[in-house]
Amino acid sequence: MPIIWLFIIYFFVKSNPWKKFIFFFSFTFLLITSLPIVSANLNKFFYSDGYKISNHEKNLSYVLIPTAGIYHDGHKSWHPTAESITRTQYGKKLAEEFNIPIIISGGEGKNRSFSSDKDIIRNKAAYLISEYFSYDFYHVDTKSMNTFQMAKNLKNSTKNFDGSILLATNPLHHKRTILTLEKQNFDVLIPNDYIKNTVDSYSIMPSVRGFNSFNKIIYEFLGLVWYYLTGKI
Repeated sequence: MPIIWLFIIYFFVKSNPWKKFIFFFSFTFLLITSLPIVSANLNKFFYSDGYKISNHEKNLSYVLIPTAGIYHDGHKSWHPTAESITRTQYGKKLAEEFNIPIIISGGEGKNRSFSSDKDIIRNKAAYLISEYFSYDFYHVDTKSMNTFQMAKNLKNSTKNFDGSILLATNPLHHKRTILTLEKQNFDVLIPNDYIKNTVDSYSIMPSVRGFNSFNKIIYEFLGLVWYYLTGKI
C-alpha cells in the first residue's frame, strides 16, 4: 500500500512546504486509486488474450486451479476463501465443458499455529477444498505455497502432465501464472470467456472496492517484477 509509505514519510519531513505537498499528493493519490475505473484499466496490463483457446489449435489435457487461500472462523474450523471457491467452481465448469480432469494446487498458510497433525492436514488449502467439493480431482497438490512452487511441484511430480493446461484463476493472476508455468516447460492456455470487468468497474465514484482492487494490482505487479529478477519467469 504506497499510501501508507507516503504518510510515514510525512511524519519524518520537517519542512512545512514539503509536508503540505506530501499531504495533498497523498490525498490525491488515495482519491485516484479508489476509483474503480482506474483499476479496471490497469488490469488490462495483466490480460493475456493471446493465450485464449480460440487462438490455438491444441488439445486440452487438464484444468489447473491455483487456490487463493483459506481463513479461520475464529473457532475451530478452516474454510476456503471466496476466491478459492469461485476458482474451484469455475474449474469444475471448464472440466465438464472440455471433458478433462482437474488439478488443484495450494499448500498450508504461513504463520499458523496448530493443535494437532489433523489441523495441519486440514490447513492445506487444496486438501481442504477437495473436502468441500465432491469433485473427482486428478491431482491434489498440498505442498505449494506460491505460484512458483506450484509450477516446480507439478514439474517434479511423479504424475505425467503432458499436454496443454487450462487455467482457472483470476485474470489478474494470468500473466504471472502463465510465465511461471512456461518457465517449467508447460503449455498453458486460458478460457475464452473469462470475466474481465463488470459494468460498475468503470464507476468514477471512489470506493473501498476500487482501492482494494488497486492494492491487488500493486501486489501482482511487484510479484511479476520479483519473479523476473529472481529468474522464476
